[in-house]
Amino acid sequence: MMPGNEPRPRIDDTFAAVVADLPTDLRREAEHLPHRLGLTRSPDGAWEDFVVMDPNRDLPRYAAEDPARPGHCRLASGPLLAYRRAHHCAAVYGLIADRIADGQVAQSRVFVRLRDEVLRAWIRALGVATGSPARARAVVGTALRATEWGNARERRALVRARCRGEGTLSAREYFAFTSAKLRWFGATAHGLLLSLGEPGRAGALRRTYDIFSIALQCIDDALDDASDRRTRGASFPSALGFPPGGLLAAAPGLIGRAASLARAARFHEFGLWLERVTATLERWPIPGDPLQSSLAAAVLHAAVEEAHHG
Repeated sequence: MMPGNEPRPRIDDTFAAVVADLPTDLRREAEHLPHRLGLTRSPDGAWEDFVVMDPNRDLPRYAAEDPARPGHCRLASGPLLAYRRAHHCAAVYGLIADRIADGQVAQSRVFVRLRDEVLRAWIRALGVATGSPARARAVVGTALRATEWGNARERRALVRARCRGEGTLSAREYFAFTSAKLRWFGATAHGLLLSLGEPGRAGALRRTYDIFSIALQCIDDALDDASDRRTRGASFPSALGFPPGGLLAAAPGLIGRAASLARAARFHEFGLWLERVTATLERWPIPGDPLQSSLAAAVLHAAVEEAHHG
């Protein structure tokens, strides 16, 4: 079987292996963790019930595709598995950390301990994958500094919106802190390409994944508009001065832009996947006034182009 086409491990399989190495008291606290974090409705819900998009589950495989031979993986099964496990640890770490940072769960001692244990597991797994613990620490450290900066900027933006009202957040700033706060999700694949000696393609994948992540965040923030106004005192559509439909209308174009970047950098499978998602989102109905939503989407698209080229 061609490397990359074998059945991949599930995020939940990787997490089970991490949990098996935890202290006994913390192993018990890790039971039903996706549900306790509010990610799943059922207590028996799995990580992959929440992380449903294939690149989010398996970005290292997309990163390891041979640019000269579409569909072929440049890593053997063993090294690819090591990167997949590191990526899964990053995903679990980031979801725990994000729920704590957003105040969606209490910053309890248990959640903090679990977050920190999974972070250590991520660094260890990435060290095994890259063959360099020092590189693993550097890659993870860079991602977490970006995440910390992005979370702080996001909090300030919401405070400003509560105090000063709507339209106090620029699209450029929204994109900057959104891509930064989610940087943990693509960091393992970034490290994979650096280990292959391809910093240029590592940067291209980061830009592609950033724009893809921003599009998903636009959808989430649009759908959470009412609940964010109620629980946080402001929402991101209101902070931007846009109707929620404007953020939804922007998503297909943003993912289409990510697809173009993926193709240009010869991430063939990722580009094709993004094109399919773009086509699906273009069929979604957009609520609200069509003209207002279109204008908001145009502003958001222009801000991405400015950030990308500026």
